[in-house]
Amino acid sequence: MMYTQLYQYLLQHKQLPVPGIGTFLLERKSAAIDFFNKKINPPSYAVALDPGSHLPGQHFFKWLATALGISDREAIFRFNDFAFDMKKQIGEGFVINWNGIGTLNKGLGGDVKLSPVATDLVFEKSIIAEKVIREKAEHMVRVGEEEKTSVEMTEMLSQKEEKKSQWWIYALAVALLSLMFLGWYFSEQGVDISSAANRQQLVPQEAATGYQILP
Repeated sequence: MMYTQLYQYLLQHKQLPVPGIGTFLLERKSAAIDFFNKKINPPSYAVALDPGSHLPGQHFFKWLATALGISDREAIFRFNDFAFDMKKQIGEGFVINWNGIGTLNKGLGGDVKLSPVATDLVFEKSIIAEKVIREKAEHMVRVGEEEKTSVEMTEMLSQKEEKKSQWWIYALAVALLSLMFLGWYFSEQGVDISSAANRQQLVPQEAATGYQILP
């Protein structure tokens, strides 16, 4: 039989028409994000059976002939015999287990029923999905009517913060100068209380007479 070769054709071309049975399809499921494990799972495929079928094209028989190592003419006859035998067995109530695709049996309406394999087909690997923080990434920032880069804004803000953080330096310098002056002054004048007062002597003056002695 040619189950293995036809399964390989389905994987490569995503569909396989079998006259009298239907068209086997690989239905694509989108990639999914796994937040818990921090990764992105690749797209997967599930096998389905479309009741509608058509005769395969010439390219199919050329592919099958190459896979089986026979002529194109012989490939056509062998494939038609394969499809006829499959339809006959299902019609008689047999269950066909097709490795990689699933089980085929007769449905209630006399059509062919497919029970696909439980595991979806995956042809790619998962990738790690971690958030990347670019601390030095440059982007545009609108400030009023102007646009500045994030680097320029960072420099401006850092300069403002630096100016704000230096006010205490000036206050400390003034305080130190004041202490130095006071130290020099007291070293020159002494620490007596009188040294800090006005040292000029006050001379009392005679008060003018405000009265006369009458004779």
